[in-house]
Amino acid sequence: MKRFFGKSSLLLACTLALTVTGCRGVRIDLKQASYAPAFDTADLAGYKGKTVFVSDIANNARGTTIWDYYSGTSRTYYEAWPTLRTYFWDCFVKAFDRVGVTIAPDAQNAPDFSVSFTSISDQELVFDVVLARAGEAPFKKQYKVETPPPDAAADPAALENRGYRQIDQAFTAVVADPDFRKAFLKK
Repeated sequence: MKRFFGKSSLLLACTLALTVTGCRGVRIDLKQASYAPAFDTADLAGYKGKTVFVSDIANNARGTTIWDYYSGTSRTYYEAWPTLRTYFWDCFVKAFDRVGVTIAPDAQNAPDFSVSFTSISDQELVFDVVLARAGEAPFKKQYKVETPPPDAAADPAALENRGYRQIDQAFTAVVADPDFRKAFLKK
């Protein structure tokens, strides 16, 4: 009997170890410190010298956790550090900085910018943007950024870089949008 429980315990331990470590797929680390915006800023010069308060980046997407999201095939998962929410927040702050926008400490003298993600994968980002100014109706719009499936032979470094470029696409979809530009740049 003791021998049976010993083997059963060993089998259970191995099964749990494989479940916890091996079944999630390939992990790609997305790090705040490693994200460096690489999008073209030539058509975004109008933003230079403006200010914005980035108040909130929310993750309301299904199939994600506080730390990660999956590929379309669920074979790869992207884990953000320290959390998905703060990773996206920092990326948007760095992207605004790249176009010359100063980040304000509050919304007293700057428009209030917030993003709410409703779908996140390595092939699609769907998110709502709200830009609010005191005493005015807020600008609200949903954006969808789609990217083709990654190359099946892509290595982890290429997939990590792909994750960073997806943020570039999301940011430029917003700031290149004529409706957002009009709402943001008005005096």
